[in-house]
Amino acid sequence: MTQIANWPDHYTKADIGVIQDIQKWIVDRKYTQAALARLARISGSSLNQIIKGVYATSPAKLLTAISSAMRHADETSGHVMAPVETSVFKLMHLGCDMARRNRNFAVLSAYVGTGKTFAIKRYAATHPNTYIIEATPTMTPQSLIKRLARMVAGVEKGSIADKFDEVVSSLRDTDSLIIVDEAETLTPHQLHTIRRIRDLANIGIVLAGTEHLSGLIKPQHGQFDQIRSRTGFWPETIRHITVEDAAALTQSAFGAEEVAEDVIERLYAYCRGSARMLTEGLIAGIKEFRRDRALDVKLVDTVAKKALFLQSVA
Repeated sequence: MTQIANWPDHYTKADIGVIQDIQKWIVDRKYTQAALARLARISGSSLNQIIKGVYATSPAKLLTAISSAMRHADETSGHVMAPVETSVFKLMHLGCDMARRNRNFAVLSAYVGTGKTFAIKRYAATHPNTYIIEATPTMTPQSLIKRLARMVAGVEKGSIADKFDEVVSSLRDTDSLIIVDEAETLTPHQLHTIRRIRDLANIGIVLAGTEHLSGLIKPQHGQFDQIRSRTGFWPETIRHITVEDAAALTQSAFGAEEVAEDVIERLYAYCRGSARMLTEGLIAGIKEFRRDRALDVKLVDTVAKKALFLQSVA
Protein backbone atom coordinates (compact mmCIF):
# COMPACT_ATOMS: atom_id res chain seq x y z
CA MET A 1 0.00 0.00 0.00
CA THR A 2 1.43 3.35 -1.07
CA GLN A 3 2.56 5.64 1.75
CA ILE A 4 2.97 9.30 0.81
CA ALA A 5 4.81 11.59 3.19
CA ASN A 6 3.60 14.91 1.79
CA TRP A 7 0.22 15.00 0.11
CA PRO A 8 -0.54 17.97 -2.20
CA ASP A 9 -2.33 20.91 -0.61
CA HIS A 10 -5.39 20.41 -2.83
CA TYR A 11 -5.90 16.92 -1.34
CA THR A 12 -8.13 17.30 1.74
CA LYS A 13 -7.97 15.03 4.77
CA ALA A 14 -11.20 13.46 3.59
CA ASP A 15 -9.67 12.82 0.15
CA ILE A 16 -6.65 11.14 1.71
CA GLY A 17 -8.87 8.96 3.88
CA VAL A 18 -10.86 7.81 0.82
CA ILE A 19 -7.63 7.08 -1.08
CA GLN A 20 -6.41 4.92 1.76
CA ASP A 21 -9.74 3.08 1.74
CA ILE A 22 -9.37 2.54 -2.02
CA GLN A 23 -5.88 1.13 -1.60
CA LYS A 24 -7.06 -1.29 1.07
CA TRP A 25 -10.11 -2.29 -0.99
CA ILE A 26 -7.96 -3.10 -4.02
CA VAL A 27 -5.66 -5.29 -1.95
CA ASP A 28 -8.44 -7.04 0.00
CA ARG A 29 -10.49 -7.89 -3.09
CA LYS A 30 -7.52 -8.58 -5.37
CA TYR A 31 -8.66 -6.00 -7.93
CA THR A 32 -6.33 -4.22 -10.31
CA GLN A 33 -6.43 -0.45 -10.61
CA ALA A 34 -7.51 -0.86 -14.24
CA ALA A 35 -10.52 -3.00 -13.27
CA LEU A 36 -11.64 -0.54 -10.59
CA ALA A 37 -11.19 2.41 -12.95
CA ARG A 38 -13.42 0.68 -15.51
CA LEU A 39 -16.14 0.16 -12.90
CA ALA A 40 -15.90 3.82 -11.89
CA ARG A 41 -15.97 4.92 -15.55
CA ILE A 42 -12.77 6.96 -15.23
CA SER A 43 -9.42 6.52 -16.96
CA GLY A 44 -6.87 4.19 -15.45
CA SER A 45 -4.26 6.95 -15.58
CA SER A 46 -6.48 9.28 -13.53
CA LEU A 47 -6.95 6.66 -10.82
CA ASN A 48 -3.23 5.95 -10.76
CA GLN A 49 -2.38 9.66 -10.45
CA ILE A 50 -4.90 10.14 -7.64
CA ILE A 51 -3.51 7.24 -5.64
CA LYS A 52 0.06 8.42 -6.18
CA GLY A 53 -0.84 11.93 -5.00
CA VAL A 54 0.10 13.61 -8.28
CA TYR A 55 -3.37 14.42 -9.64
CA ALA A 56 -3.22 18.06 -10.73
CA THR A 57 -6.56 19.25 -9.34
CA SER A 58 -8.93 18.30 -6.53
CA PRO A 59 -9.70 14.57 -6.80
CA ALA A 60 -12.93 14.83 -4.77
CA LYS A 61 -15.37 14.35 -7.67
CA LEU A 62 -13.54 11.32 -9.04
CA LEU A 63 -13.14 9.87 -5.57
CA THR A 64 -16.93 9.97 -5.20
CA ALA A 65 -17.29 7.96 -8.42
CA ILE A 66 -14.65 5.48 -7.29
CA SER A 67 -16.26 5.01 -3.88
CA SER A 68 -19.63 4.44 -5.52
CA ALA A 69 -18.11 1.84 -7.84
CA MET A 70 -16.53 -0.01 -4.91
CA ARG A 71 -19.82 -0.01 -3.03
CA HIS A 72 -21.67 -1.35 -6.06
CA ALA A 73 -19.04 -4.03 -6.60
CA ASP A 74 -19.52 -5.18 -3.01
CA GLU A 75 -23.23 -5.62 -3.71
CA THR A 76 -22.54 -8.31 -6.31
CA SER A 77 -23.32 -11.78 -5.08
CA GLY A 78 -23.00 -14.93 -7.19
CA HIS A 79 -24.64 -14.32 -10.55
CA VAL A 80 -26.45 -11.15 -9.47
CA MET A 81 -25.40 -8.12 -11.51
CA ALA A 82 -24.37 -5.14 -9.44
CA PRO A 83 -26.26 -1.87 -10.03
CA VAL A 84 -23.60 -0.34 -12.27
CA GLU A 85 -23.99 3.38 -12.85
CA THR A 86 -24.25 3.29 -16.64
CA SER A 87 -25.09 6.41 -18.63
CA VAL A 88 -28.72 5.22 -18.71
CA PHE A 89 -28.71 4.61 -14.96
CA LYS A 90 -27.38 8.13 -14.30
CA LEU A 91 -29.82 9.83 -16.67
CA MET A 92 -32.81 8.04 -15.14
CA HIS A 93 -31.71 8.99 -11.64
CA LEU A 94 -31.14 12.60 -12.70
CA GLY A 95 -34.65 12.77 -14.13
CA CYS A 96 -36.15 11.34 -10.94
CA ASP A 97 -34.18 13.77 -8.77
CA MET A 98 -35.25 16.75 -10.89
CA ALA A 99 -38.93 15.79 -10.88
CA ARG A 100 -38.84 15.32 -7.10
CA ARG A 101 -36.96 18.54 -6.46
CA ASN A 102 -38.98 20.72 -8.85
CA ARG A 103 -42.32 19.00 -8.17
CA ASN A 104 -43.15 18.65 -11.84
CA PHE A 105 -43.00 16.05 -14.60
CA ALA A 106 -39.98 14.31 -16.11
CA VAL A 107 -40.38 12.30 -19.31
CA LEU A 108 -37.82 9.51 -19.73
CA SER A 109 -37.88 7.28 -22.79
CA ALA A 110 -35.51 4.53 -23.88
CA TYR A 111 -35.39 1.57 -26.21
CA VAL A 112 -36.16 -1.84 -24.75
CA GLY A 113 -33.18 -3.51 -23.12
CA THR A 114 -31.17 -0.40 -22.27
CA GLY A 115 -31.71 -0.70 -18.51
CA LYS A 116 -34.42 1.93 -17.99
CA THR A 117 -36.65 -0.16 -15.74
CA PHE A 118 -33.71 -1.51 -13.76
CA ALA A 119 -32.56 2.06 -13.11
CA ILE A 120 -35.88 3.41 -11.91
CA LYS A 121 -36.52 0.37 -9.72
CA ARG A 122 -33.09 0.87 -8.19
CA TYR A 123 -33.94 4.52 -7.61
CA ALA A 124 -37.17 3.59 -5.84
CA ALA A 125 -35.35 1.03 -3.70
CA THR A 126 -32.82 3.60 -2.52
CA HIS A 127 -35.03 6.70 -2.17
CA PRO A 128 -37.83 6.79 0.42
CA ASN A 129 -41.30 8.04 -0.54
CA THR A 130 -40.93 6.82 -4.12
CA TYR A 131 -43.81 4.86 -5.61
CA ILE A 132 -43.66 2.90 -8.89
CA ILE A 133 -46.75 2.11 -10.91
CA GLU A 134 -46.40 -0.14 -13.95
CA ALA A 135 -49.02 0.95 -16.44
CA THR A 136 -50.84 -1.67 -18.48
CA PRO A 137 -53.26 -1.42 -21.42
CA THR A 138 -56.05 -2.81 -19.22
CA MET A 139 -55.50 -0.44 -16.28
CA THR A 140 -58.37 1.99 -15.68
CA PRO A 141 -58.28 5.30 -13.78
CA GLN A 142 -60.20 3.53 -11.00
CA SER A 143 -57.67 0.70 -10.71
CA LEU A 144 -54.86 3.25 -10.80
CA ILE A 145 -56.36 5.12 -7.85
CA LYS A 146 -56.95 1.88 -5.95
CA ARG A 147 -53.32 0.87 -6.42
CA LEU A 148 -52.00 4.24 -5.34
CA ALA A 149 -54.30 4.33 -2.31
CA ARG A 150 -52.97 0.95 -1.23
CA MET A 151 -49.32 1.94 -1.78
CA VAL A 152 -49.40 5.50 -0.47
CA ALA A 153 -52.03 5.51 2.25
CA GLY A 154 -52.62 1.83 3.04
CA VAL A 155 -56.31 2.30 2.20
CA GLU A 156 -58.32 -0.67 0.94
CA LYS A 157 -61.92 0.36 1.56
CA GLY A 158 -64.01 3.32 0.49
CA SER A 159 -65.21 4.89 -2.73
CA ILE A 160 -62.89 5.87 -5.58
CA ALA A 161 -63.42 9.52 -4.69
CA ASP A 162 -62.47 8.87 -1.06
CA LYS A 163 -59.37 6.95 -2.10
CA PHE A 164 -58.35 9.75 -4.47
CA ASP A 165 -58.66 12.25 -1.62
CA GLU A 166 -56.62 9.99 0.67
CA VAL A 167 -53.84 9.75 -1.89
CA VAL A 168 -53.71 13.52 -2.36
CA SER A 169 -53.85 14.15 1.38
CA SER A 170 -51.05 11.69 2.10
CA LEU A 171 -48.80 13.10 -0.61
CA ARG A 172 -49.54 16.81 -0.37
CA ASP A 173 -46.43 19.01 -0.09
CA THR A 174 -44.13 16.08 0.70
CA ASP A 175 -40.93 15.11 -1.14
CA SER A 176 -42.74 12.10 -2.62
CA LEU A 177 -42.27 10.95 -6.20
CA ILE A 178 -44.53 8.78 -8.36
CA ILE A 179 -42.88 6.89 -11.22
CA VAL A 180 -45.10 5.47 -13.94
CA ASP A 181 -43.28 2.83 -15.98
CA GLU A 182 -44.56 1.64 -19.38
CA ALA A 183 -46.17 5.08 -19.58
CA GLU A 184 -46.65 4.83 -23.35
CA THR A 185 -49.67 2.60 -22.59
CA LEU A 186 -51.49 5.30 -20.60
CA THR A 187 -54.82 6.57 -21.87
CA PRO A 188 -55.92 10.22 -21.67
CA HIS A 189 -58.19 9.39 -18.70
CA GLN A 190 -55.37 7.74 -16.78
CA LEU A 191 -53.06 10.61 -17.55
CA HIS A 192 -55.65 13.15 -16.42
CA THR A 193 -55.87 11.33 -13.07
CA ILE A 194 -52.09 11.41 -12.66
CA ARG A 195 -51.93 15.08 -13.61
CA ARG A 196 -54.63 15.99 -11.09
CA ILE A 197 -52.77 14.14 -8.33
CA ARG A 198 -49.62 16.06 -9.21
CA ASP A 199 -51.41 19.42 -9.30
CA LEU A 200 -53.32 18.91 -6.04
CA ALA A 201 -50.56 17.21 -4.07
CA ASN A 202 -47.70 19.34 -5.43
CA ILE A 203 -45.30 16.43 -5.98
CA GLY A 204 -43.07 15.13 -8.75
CA ILE A 205 -44.11 12.62 -11.41
CA VAL A 206 -41.87 10.60 -13.74
CA LEU A 207 -43.28 9.12 -16.92
CA ALA A 208 -40.93 6.39 -18.13
CA GLY A 209 -41.43 4.31 -21.24
CA THR A 210 -40.19 3.15 -24.62
CA GLU A 211 -39.40 5.32 -27.62
CA HIS A 212 -43.14 5.51 -28.34
CA LEU A 213 -43.70 7.67 -25.24
CA SER A 214 -42.14 10.79 -26.76
CA GLY A 215 -44.19 10.34 -29.90
CA LEU A 216 -47.38 10.55 -27.85
CA ILE A 217 -46.36 13.74 -26.06
CA LYS A 218 -44.65 15.75 -28.78
CA PRO A 219 -47.44 16.15 -31.35
CA GLN A 220 -49.45 19.32 -30.86
CA HIS A 221 -52.78 18.50 -29.22
CA GLY A 222 -51.71 14.87 -28.66
CA GLN A 223 -53.23 12.78 -25.90
CA PHE A 224 -50.41 13.84 -23.52
CA ASP A 225 -50.59 17.52 -24.53
CA GLN A 226 -51.56 18.75 -21.04
CA ILE A 227 -48.30 17.41 -19.66
CA ARG A 228 -46.06 19.53 -21.88
CA SER A 229 -46.22 22.75 -19.85
CA ARG A 230 -45.57 20.80 -16.63
CA THR A 231 -42.49 18.95 -17.85
CA GLY A 232 -39.15 20.17 -16.53
CA PHE A 233 -36.89 17.40 -17.85
CA TRP A 234 -37.30 15.66 -21.18
CA PRO A 235 -34.05 14.33 -22.69
CA GLU A 236 -33.74 12.65 -26.07
CA THR A 237 -34.79 9.01 -26.25
CA ILE A 238 -31.98 6.65 -25.26
CA ARG A 239 -31.28 4.21 -28.07
CA HIS A 240 -28.45 2.11 -26.62
CA ILE A 241 -25.87 1.85 -23.90
CA THR A 242 -22.34 3.09 -24.67
CA VAL A 243 -19.24 0.93 -25.02
CA GLU A 244 -18.09 2.40 -21.70
CA ASP A 245 -21.34 1.19 -20.15
CA ALA A 246 -20.71 -2.26 -21.59
CA ALA A 247 -17.19 -2.24 -20.15
CA ALA A 248 -18.47 -1.34 -16.68
CA LEU A 249 -21.21 -3.97 -16.78
CA THR A 250 -18.81 -6.63 -17.99
CA GLN A 251 -16.18 -5.79 -15.40
CA SER A 252 -18.84 -5.86 -12.69
CA ALA A 253 -19.93 -9.33 -13.79
CA PHE A 254 -16.42 -10.79 -13.63
CA GLY A 255 -15.32 -9.03 -10.47
CA ALA A 256 -11.59 -8.83 -9.85
CA GLU A 257 -10.77 -10.67 -13.09
CA GLU A 258 -9.63 -7.94 -15.45
CA VAL A 259 -11.41 -8.17 -18.79
CA ALA A 260 -9.42 -7.48 -21.95
CA GLU A 261 -10.43 -4.60 -24.22
CA ASP A 262 -10.93 -6.85 -27.27
CA VAL A 263 -13.36 -8.99 -25.27
CA ILE A 264 -15.41 -5.94 -24.32
CA GLU A 265 -15.43 -4.70 -27.90
CA ARG A 266 -16.65 -8.08 -29.14
CA LEU A 267 -19.37 -8.28 -26.49
CA TYR A 268 -20.54 -4.78 -27.39
CA ALA A 269 -20.66 -5.68 -31.06
CA TYR A 270 -22.86 -8.70 -30.33
CA CYS A 271 -25.21 -6.98 -27.89
CA ARG A 272 -25.78 -4.02 -30.25
CA GLY A 273 -26.16 -1.59 -27.39
CA SER A 274 -28.60 -3.72 -25.38
CA ALA A 275 -27.72 -4.05 -21.70
CA ARG A 276 -30.19 -6.90 -21.40
CA MET A 277 -28.59 -8.92 -24.20
CA LEU A 278 -25.17 -8.22 -22.73
CA THR A 279 -25.94 -9.21 -19.14
CA GLU A 280 -28.76 -11.74 -19.44
CA GLY A 281 -27.60 -13.29 -22.69
CA LEU A 282 -23.88 -13.06 -23.42
CA ILE A 283 -22.41 -12.72 -19.93
CA ALA A 284 -24.83 -15.26 -18.45
CA GLY A 285 -23.96 -17.66 -21.26
CA ILE A 286 -20.23 -17.23 -20.74
CA LYS A 287 -20.58 -17.93 -17.02
CA GLU A 288 -22.66 -21.02 -17.73
CA PHE A 289 -20.47 -22.60 -20.41
CA ARG A 290 -17.02 -21.22 -19.66
CA ARG A 291 -15.75 -24.01 -17.41
CA ASP A 292 -11.97 -23.44 -17.10
CA ARG A 293 -11.51 -21.65 -20.42
CA ALA A 294 -9.82 -18.28 -20.75
CA LEU A 295 -12.08 -15.25 -21.05
CA ASP A 296 -11.14 -14.31 -24.58
CA VAL A 297 -12.71 -13.36 -27.91
CA LYS A 298 -12.84 -16.99 -29.02
CA LEU A 299 -14.98 -17.89 -26.00
CA VAL A 300 -17.31 -14.94 -26.68
CA ASP A 301 -17.74 -16.05 -30.30
CA THR A 302 -18.46 -19.63 -29.26
CA VAL A 303 -21.13 -18.64 -26.73
CA ALA A 304 -22.69 -16.14 -29.13
CA LYS A 305 -22.96 -18.76 -31.89
CA LYS A 306 -23.74 -21.97 -30.03
CA ALA A 307 -25.76 -20.71 -27.04
CA LEU A 308 -27.49 -17.65 -28.48
CA PHE A 309 -27.49 -18.32 -32.22
CA LEU A 310 -26.16 -14.83 -32.95
CA GLN A 311 -24.72 -13.92 -36.30
CA SER A 312 -20.95 -13.57 -36.33
CA VAL A 313 -19.55 -10.05 -35.93
CA ALA A 314 -15.91 -11.04 -36.43
